[in-house]
Amino acid sequence: MKSHPLISRPALVPALLFVLAFVLRLIYVYVTSTQSFLEGDAGRYFAMVQQMLSDQIYGYGSEESNARVTPGFPLFAYIIYSLFPFTPDVFKWVNILIGASTVFPVCYYVSSISRPLLGWAAGLFVAVYPPFIYMTGLFLTETLFIFLLALFFASWQWMMKQPAIWPILLNAAVLSWTILTRPGMLPVLIIAVLFLLVTKSTRRILVPYLLTIMVCFLPWVLRNWIVLDELTLLASDSGNALLSGAYPFFEEKPNYREMYSLGMSQTQYGIKVILQGFKENFLEYLNWFSFGKLIYTFKSMWVSSTMNFPQLYMYGGVLLHYLTLLLSLFSVPYLLFKKSFLAFAFAAMLLFQLLFIPTARYGTPFMLLMAMLVCSAGYTLWMNRKHSGRLPAASPLEPLH
Repeated sequence: MKSHPLISRPALVPALLFVLAFVLRLIYVYVTSTQSFLEGDAGRYFAMVQQMLSDQIYGYGSEESNARVTPGFPLFAYIIYSLFPFTPDVFKWVNILIGASTVFPVCYYVSSISRPLLGWAAGLFVAVYPPFIYMTGLFLTETLFIFLLALFFASWQWMMKQPAIWPILLNAAVLSWTILTRPGMLPVLIIAVLFLLVTKSTRRILVPYLLTIMVCFLPWVLRNWIVLDELTLLASDSGNALLSGAYPFFEEKPNYREMYSLGMSQTQYGIKVILQGFKENFLEYLNWFSFGKLIYTFKSMWVSSTMNFPQLYMYGGVLLHYLTLLLSLFSVPYLLFKKSFLAFAFAAMLLFQLLFIPTARYGTPFMLLMAMLVCSAGYTLWMNRKHSGRLPAASPLEPLH
């Protein structure tokens, strides 16, 4: 019987990768970093959780209740701080553990559709890629989101292999939590539904899958309806990222005076700016919402001068960053042709992200998916070439992996 990629001897390498990831993050957070753990948005999240603990008020950047941010990260932090002392050090350790643990679902997913060696390569990417280490030293959503992102694809693969009730419930719950942590994951829900629909054997999964997602979202939606008297499915303040990224190459700034005079929300005004821009300067806006935003998002790694790692290590990180980008230029189209679920999910997320402000921070989760895609594409291409001249072999990414 074939051994499970995370059981018996193959488990040793992911365990060693976890240790490597843990040590690198520990060194950065407690030895070399000069980054403030509560810098920028992190400080607002920390104050929000403190307010939740002391006053039981869910309000981001305000002493009054609001739905400006989705609850995936704040409620997770609230649970952690309900159990442990309210100090930054507590969550630093949480980030270190979560960040290092991401190697396990990544190794499992890639190994299950290719070979353990490629799964280990993807896990090594998670362990050493500088932005994944850098984000550990910040009280932000990224570390949790990237772990959930990897866990979603691992649990999706498990569900496809064993479409029983527990794998279905787990994957739907993880997807819900991931969307409620970072709404940019929302397009994956659409892709998941389409993939479950197109194959007759998986259509029966769809009803319990969607019911689980509805149950997971219901408390948040009801809270917003009862407390705020508004129907908010995700976040009510998500328009700022859309409006801030509406102007080509940041040559203009949002005209808030006009927005207020028109009585529009940030989202409504952002959509107005985009539609008017495409109407008046089609080529400029097309360039901005395609190559322009892609360049801004991926031209550099999300790190800062506070990441005081050896210079040679950082040069290696830059090489890894651009090599992954280069290989993904071939891997993504190839796997889209091969009907890979991962590739379609990646493409949908990226297209959705292009609506918003392009930053290296928002591009970092895509680097994880690119690494997984590169490993998957390499194996699929090798298998196709190996079986060329024979009867066509079924692709390991089909059906619906």
